[in-house]
Amino acid sequence: MIKKNWIYILFAFSVIAYITSVLLYTKDADKIEARALHLDNGWGYQILVSNKLYITQHVIPAVEGNKEFTTKEQALKVANLVISKMKKRVGLPAVSSRELDSLGIQK
Repeated sequence: MIKKNWIYILFAFSVIAYITSVLLYTKDADKIEARALHLDNGWGYQILVSNKLYITQHVIPAVEGNKEFTTKEQALKVANLVISKMKKRVGLPAVSSRELDSLGIQK
């Protein structure tokens, strides 16, 4: 009987912890912002969550080599794609070559 009580207590604690994490994530999701970075030969971006640096991207993702974005607008398009993935909680916010093509990013 005591073991059953502990199981119920642990289950209740797990549910509360999960709900708390979802609420906190949703709260932080509203505080995600993108900033363009002017680099030597082009552009990159940073993503901040609650004003804390979360991602810095100096090169175009999913492209061989170290090629920077040619325009600030291109960098921000990809940053906003990453943010939308973060808000949807779709695994890691990776960017594919196909997604770059759909955004019109020059590689």
